Amino acid sequence: MSQAQGKAEAQDNAETRGAAGNFITFDLRALTHFQEDRPYVQILSDTGAARVVLFAFKAGQQLKEHTTTSQILVQVLRGRATFSAQGSSVILKAGMIIQLEENIPHSVFAQTDAVMLLTLTPSPARRGVEQDIFQGRTPLVERATEK
Repeated sequence: MSQAQGKAEAQDNAETRGAAGNFITFDLRALTHFQEDRPYVQILSDTGAARVVLFAFKAGQQLKEHTTTSQILVQVLRGRATFSAQGSSVILKAGMIIQLEENIPHSVFAQTDAVMLLTLTPSPARRGVEQDIFQGRTPLVERATEK
């Protein structure tokens, strides 16, 4: 499947509903894909106030230590992963959520196949900052905001 076909399929799994299009549903099961060589990353939405990102890790994959200018909330939807920050680690499993303040170095290591939902507030794009992992990725849903 080409990248364009994959994006079109992903957009089909993000539906705007409501009289004024004031809410959007995402079919996370349909949007989740695993890659052999690196974690799968799909920006679901970016409203400026928040960015929501879906991650899918094969067991053993990781995000090396990095920081973000946004506060983050990481929800584990499936599997287990070790989340490390400032010399401490916690094993997160399905149903758990962790909150981390901005500018704190952190990393993630998938102990099993794992699916996570990341919410960054505010969106790094609002501050004009993009990290390598998000470079060149277009959100399925995006709202123009003032910077």
